[in-house]
Amino acid sequence: MRNKGKALLELSELTKKFGGLTAVNGFNLDISKNSITSLIGPNGAGKTTVFNLITGIYYPESGSITFNGQNLAGKEPYQVAEAGIARTFQTLRLFENLTCFENVLCGQHCRTYSGIISSILRTSAQKQEEIKVRAEAERCLKLTDMWEFRDEPAKNLPYGYRRRLEIARALATKPQLLVLDEPASGLNEKEALDLMVLIEKIRNSGVTILLIEHDMQVVMGISHWIAVMDNGKKISEGTPYEIQNDPKAIKAYLGTDDNDDFYGSEIAMAFNETKTVPEYKGGERVHGAS
Repeated sequence: MRNKGKALLELSELTKKFGGLTAVNGFNLDISKNSITSLIGPNGAGKTTVFNLITGIYYPESGSITFNGQNLAGKEPYQVAEAGIARTFQTLRLFENLTCFENVLCGQHCRTYSGIISSILRTSAQKQEEIKVRAEAERCLKLTDMWEFRDEPAKNLPYGYRRRLEIARALATKPQLLVLDEPASGLNEKEALDLMVLIEKIRNSGVTILLIEHDMQVVMGISHWIAVMDNGKKISEGTPYEIQNDPKAIKAYLGTDDNDDFYGSEIAMAFNETKTVPEYKGGERVHGAS
C-alpha cells in the first residue's frame, strides 16, 4: 500500500521538447518518502528524459520539480546533488584508474568544504573533514558489499561489481533520494537478485529509491509503487499487482495482437514468477520477505 504522507518528490506537468519532438508531455508523479518507486515503459517512452529533468541535465519547458518543498526545475546538476538527489546512469561512468575507495571519496565532493590552501597547510579543520569523508567512504563500500575491493582499480572489477561501485559513489553524496537508471542492465539472474537485496537494504537505511528498469522480475519484486510511461505520458500507476493486471500497461509493452495470449505477457509472467527479496535483519538475510 502506498504511503499517504507528504511526497518527498513531486513532478507536476513536466514537459520537455527536442525540436518538434515532445519527449515528456505533462508528466505527473509523486514519490513517497522511504519508498521504492519504479518508472517503466517501452524504449523511447521518455523515462530517461524524466530522470535527466529531475537531476538538472535538462531544463523543462514547463512544469515543476518539487523536492522537500524546493523547486528544482532549472537547477544545475551540482545544485540538485547538494539538495539531496543522487543518480546512476545506464552507461557506467566510473573513474577507471582510481581505486574503489578513491571513486567513493570523489562522490563526497559536494559535502566537503576544505579548499586548496587548507589542504596544503593540513589545517585541523581539513584533517577532521578528511577523517569524516574516509569514514563515509568505508560505510558506503560496506553497505554495498564492496569493502573487500577498496584498493582495486575500478577498471579491474567484473561488470556486476562496477554497477555496485557506481551505486556506492552515489550514496557517498548522502542523498535522500537515489535515482537508478537501469541498474540491472547487463546483470545475470543471480546478480539481479543480489541487486534487489541491495536496493532494499539501501531503502532500509533511510534512502528513498526511484528507478527505471526493464527487468520485470526486479521491478515487480521490490517496488512499492510503479508508474508506466508511453510516448512521453504517464498512462498508468499503481501497486505491482495493479500494474500486472492493467491492460494499458501490458499494451504499452507488447502492443495488441489477437493471436497473443493476453496473460502470457512479460509483465504477467514476471509478477507470477517474482522472486522474494531476502530481508536484512541485524546483518542477516531472512529469505521469504516480500
